[in-house]
Amino acid sequence: MLRGFTKKKVGSYTLGEQLKKLRAEGRINLHEVSRETKVPVKYLEMIEEGRHESLPPDVYVKGFLRNYAEFLGIDSKKLINLYSRERDIKNNISGNKKAAAPKARKKVPYFVVTPKVFTAAVIALIVLGGFFYLYKEIGRFAAVPRLILTQPASNEKSVDGSSVTVMGATDEDAKLTINEQPVIVNDKGEFKEDIILQEGLNTITIKSVNRFNKEAMQVLNIKSNFEKPEMTASMEKGSEGEVSGEQSEKKEGGVKVSVKIETLPTWLSVNSDGDLVYSGTMLPGAAHDFKGDKEVRITSGKANQTLIRVNGGAEKKLADDPGIVRDVVFGPND
Repeated sequence: MLRGFTKKKVGSYTLGEQLKKLRAEGRINLHEVSRETKVPVKYLEMIEEGRHESLPPDVYVKGFLRNYAEFLGIDSKKLINLYSRERDIKNNISGNKKAAAPKARKKVPYFVVTPKVFTAAVIALIVLGGFFYLYKEIGRFAAVPRLILTQPASNEKSVDGSSVTVMGATDEDAKLTINEQPVIVNDKGEFKEDIILQEGLNTITIKSVNRFNKEAMQVLNIKSNFEKPEMTASMEKGSEGEVSGEQSEKKEGGVKVSVKIETLPTWLSVNSDGDLVYSGTMLPGAAHDFKGDKEVRITSGKANQTLIRVNGGAEKKLADDPGIVRDVVFGPND
């Protein structure tokens, strides 16, 4: 599990208020939490909004809270105890309301159901329900998850730009990865991910795994015909000496950050002057330039795989951390 937080004390708020407060302090949205903890966004929302009655059985919820606490860097036992206490209080209140409700007047039925008829009906429903459940579960166990790609088209073998958007649909409870990078799937099973390509041939592997560990996979081989910008291409020649165009880049003003990925696919988020300009996966060897007037802010899922060159300066790693590093800011004077 990737960690970006230090240990923090849990205050005297409700469970949902505490989690929202900690997320706000770290400037994290629920999709980022879901990506790192593998907990679906809808369950994270239910936990934070206190909708305990809509959550799955406690054994799953406690696992969600344990992953959430580990990601935030807080004591998981305190979160689980707080969840259990709030759930018990709600259950007690709900039970009292039901006990206090006035009893409805009994109505005389138009026909009398005999014990034999009732017993036969119950047995028939149980048998039919059992057969339906077994049929459904056996079908799911035997079948691989659906995996449909709507973009790029199946006949698209090359692109002129430096990126491609992968869109499609799978089972809503399946785990989806693109080149081993987790991708968020919404409640309808839909997904969308922008991939920055390296020059030449790129292999993109989309894999979906359901809860029975059955998997479906599609492999795309896409050739990128774009030519690397002068600044990005210079990153492959080493960091010694002044690169061509370095002085002119600094004189133009603003900030320019050239990003290149080493050997592992890496998720990247880039903000330019406060606007999100990219969020997606960069393949090994892929390179791209990002510009801003005042600042460029970078978040990387694998900081030590992310090579950067700022305003024509020397090439360096974003950080030595093999995990996620958030909101590294670069300005015109860097």
